[in-house]
Amino acid sequence: MPQSHPPKGFNTRSPFYSPKVLHKVLIFLDYLVSIQAADIKDLFRLAFASTMVSYSNYSYEPSLGRRVSAGKSEFLDGLVGEVIARKLTEFSEDIRWFQAHKPQKETEIKVIEASFFEYEKYLAAGSIDLIITSPPYLNNYHYNRNTRPHLYWLDFVEQPGDFKNLEHANFGKYWQTVREQARLDLDFCLPNSDLPQKLELLRAQKPEKGIYGGNGWANYAAAYFNDCYKFVSGIYYALKPGGSALVVIGNSILQGILMPTDQYLGAIAQKVGLELVGIDIPRATRVGNSIIQSDVRTVKAKKSHQLYEAIVELRKV
Repeated sequence: MPQSHPPKGFNTRSPFYSPKVLHKVLIFLDYLVSIQAADIKDLFRLAFASTMVSYSNYSYEPSLGRRVSAGKSEFLDGLVGEVIARKLTEFSEDIRWFQAHKPQKETEIKVIEASFFEYEKYLAAGSIDLIITSPPYLNNYHYNRNTRPHLYWLDFVEQPGDFKNLEHANFGKYWQTVREQARLDLDFCLPNSDLPQKLELLRAQKPEKGIYGGNGWANYAAAYFNDCYKFVSGIYYALKPGGSALVVIGNSILQGILMPTDQYLGAIAQKVGLELVGIDIPRATRVGNSIIQSDVRTVKAKKSHQLYEAIVELRKV
């Protein structure tokens, strides 16, 4: 019998794991405790984290929800150990490849477990040659909610209150946290841009729906672009003269209104002094979600608007 237990604070509408699957997961967690080497234990934790939803009764559609709600059957049983072992094998193959191909010159690698918004605390001004990143998109993908299983089962959180700091530190505020506020405006001016007009158009949508109407969505968008301003200010601070940043970002459609997020990000970057080298669109179609319009999903919205993914190239001159 396993000695491990499911996390006490983790509750779902239906059992996250079926009884037979849960038994195997707990046996794995028992084994995890027995691993003495911290780095090896972390690899096993990562293998579990990257597979744990695949044998659960939940799936990403693209947000985390019950399999039965998406027309899929629940897993009464599953090959938990085998799936984790396959993932570990992939890890070992990647490590083996890297060891065979790594450059001869010794390179220092440093991982900073912090938000980029804390850049001044960790980075010297003008010290970075290249930034490659992809901030959250303007699609209200609730990262805390969609990673709840991982955060609870890996002991990063114990109760709902532990999510508050994560939620407010996120790039952009979730619609659920700003929809009841009277009004949020941009913290900066953006001449020759239609962004302020787009926000007003969005704010005017369906006022009769109260917090579910346009004002809440305009607050959400304004908070997002305010964080875009903080983000590119950090890029300007960190880059060396001549340094570049490649930012992968997707456009959005809020309440039926097209928001070319990549173009707005480029304009905001120019405002803080960065050069907009160009915007490339390597993926002209991508899957959206139900925030596209209040009463239609992606398939219908594509008749008038297209979701895409872009790379915004910036340079410090």
